[in-house]
Amino acid sequence: MNTFLLCFSEGACCLLALLLFFHPLGQNPVANRWLALFVLVIAIAFTGIYLEATGLGTVYPHLLKGVYSGEFLLAPSLYMGTLFFVNPAKSFTWKDGLHFLPFVIYAVVENIIFYHSPTIIVYKLFEVGNTDIIIRDLLPFQMLAYIIVSWRALVKHKKNLQLIAATTDGINLRWLQYFLLILVVIGLFWINDALFGWTVLLTMTPFVYMGAIFFLAYFAVRQGAIFAFQSAAMEEIAVIVEASPGKEAVRPPRLSDITLEELSARLSQLMETEKLFLDNELTLPVVAEKLGITIHDTSYLINQATGTNFYHFVNRYRVEEAKRLLLSAKMDELNMIGIAFAAGFNSKTTFNTAFKKWTGGSPTDFVNGSRKDKNNQPDNPE
Repeated sequence: MNTFLLCFSEGACCLLALLLFFHPLGQNPVANRWLALFVLVIAIAFTGIYLEATGLGTVYPHLLKGVYSGEFLLAPSLYMGTLFFVNPAKSFTWKDGLHFLPFVIYAVVENIIFYHSPTIIVYKLFEVGNTDIIIRDLLPFQMLAYIIVSWRALVKHKKNLQLIAATTDGINLRWLQYFLLILVVIGLFWINDALFGWTVLLTMTPFVYMGAIFFLAYFAVRQGAIFAFQSAAMEEIAVIVEASPGKEAVRPPRLSDITLEELSARLSQLMETEKLFLDNELTLPVVAEKLGITIHDTSYLINQATGTNFYHFVNRYRVEEAKRLLLSAKMDELNMIGIAFAAGFNSKTTFNTAFKKWTGGSPTDFVNGSRKDKNNQPDNPE
């Protein structure tokens, strides 16, 4: 890799790690610090490449050994960052520490047991055809494995958001999913660098790395708080999102049949009379506060009264409001995105998706169909 690109990429990673660790907006602090560690390890890896390329690795062999050890932090730090993004009340446990066991083992063996020996990173493990597989070749495969489990955590997160929020745009961590896809590409380039050495891909590798760094920097600065709730609410939300999917909810002992009927009627009043759904940032804690019950009880109430989650419950009301607006004089004043916002949605994509779910077609199809039906109606006889 070009020396200038190496130094530039290393410096960019260090600055980004600093930005993530001391995020100016204070959003998702623990998750961002894990992500900062991930980016810092990338900077350390660039340092190792520089030491190898310039021959300084032979002058400072123990520094190079430390760099090699640090590379084993790359995959687990990414996974920890993902877990802290998606879990509103997570704390680091001993089970989380097991993900760092390969780093600890390698660091001890490399820097203590074989302190006076050459690095073991190039130790041959086995052969695949005519290719020797060394310890370092395991790193990209470790990264790809952790990308898969991180992706699964993000998919679960998107489903969990529907339990507590009526709008998931901006908090569904789609940018992090895109970043994981970029890391898959980097992993494939890394495997090529380690095992195959195809020249075309080697030429493109530094630019792919730089693109990933700038992508992460852009979205890291723009990210919003995923769970912007008080600590007490966060604890209740954690119980809801960590419940086993598909498992029948257990009725809270304080909710009798009579209480459920009363609360269901009050909930209907909030939605139909007070039109709470018009708040495009409506969340489960807000509804719970209006009802005067806990967040967990509100979640149970909505599930039992409607047979669906909070997201679909609220957006069904919004779709009905949108249908009313589409057939009213408002249609002459507003475009389609204006109708969406007036009905409580905060994005055209969410509006179209919800509308199709509850009507079977797009808003435009609904308007055209209504006009066609109106034109086909016979005139009233005089």
